Amino acid sequence: MENMENSARVPLEGALGAVREALRRALHDVQPPMLDLTAHLAGTEGKNFRALLLLAAASGEDGTIPQDAITAAAAIELLHLATLVHDDVIDDADERRGKPSVKSRFGNKAAVVCGDYLFCKCFMMVSELAKRYQDQYELIARAVTKICLGEMRQLRHNGDAALTVRRYLKIIAGKTSALFALSMYSGALLSGDEPLRVRRLARAGHYIGMAFQLTDDCLDYETQGDILKKPVKNDLAEGVVTMPLILAMAEKPELKEAVGRELTPREVAEIAAQVVALGGVRRTRAVAQRYCDKAAKLIAQETDGRRREELLALLEKIRVRVY
Repeated sequence: MENMENSARVPLEGALGAVREALRRALHDVQPPMLDLTAHLAGTEGKNFRALLLLAAASGEDGTIPQDAITAAAAIELLHLATLVHDDVIDDADERRGKPSVKSRFGNKAAVVCGDYLFCKCFMMVSELAKRYQDQYELIARAVTKICLGEMRQLRHNGDAALTVRRYLKIIAGKTSALFALSMYSGALLSGDEPLRVRRLARAGHYIGMAFQLTDDCLDYETQGDILKKPVKNDLAEGVVTMPLILAMAEKPELKEAVGRELTPREVAEIAAQVVALGGVRRTRAVAQRYCDKAAKLIAQETDGRRREELLALLEKIRVRVY
């Protein structure tokens, strides 16, 4: 692509550090009314899987990436951070990444405004890239639209014991996988790939995002809070119906009676144990594995050499993660 001529190339090694530094600068370069909130967010770091996928998808056989990929990856992480701030308001979550959430420390109204502000910062960050990729700029808006629709679908189905597997997969296709697809699409685009390959790698990103969320659903039932760095069993306590519970309710319909009502900590623990015993977690992991297999097949078909190795290694990290 002729757009590639406008971006210098830098080593892939160390690129994540550059992304994190760009993100820190974005969170500190704000007006005083917002500084306390963004500084609070800057004090923690996530796993940055979306940024890592973008960087790997943008890499060449010589182990370099376009400089623009650093900016794009930081923007993706900023966009993700904005969705997390809003998520914590929606889910009434007191913790995020082992620290008090913005919502719990500064209040719901401040958190909503903070999330909106981060969306704007993301768009500002990619404005320069948009000049070179004018026909692609709308992709970010599309991704945000999908995320919002996914969140709204989840809200509408909170406490819905009749939620089907198909509808749930549609929820997470927007709520989670849209950003993974955007990450892979952006990396492939910046690498100079032909349009068909860009779309196929975006599809691989979608599969990875689906697997990521399904694994996250399982971790909520399996992992201790000090490992997961967020309240566990929170989905169940808040009436959020996820895949393990859907599958368990199919085996034991009596569980539906607990969905949507206030549960004591003991009840939450007992129901979670039943979900595991009924195979809800095991079968959800099997579905996640099928998405991983689809992603791996596309990556193997569409990439080669070091780029393929980097992407498949990241896919494996996502598949086996425990937090």
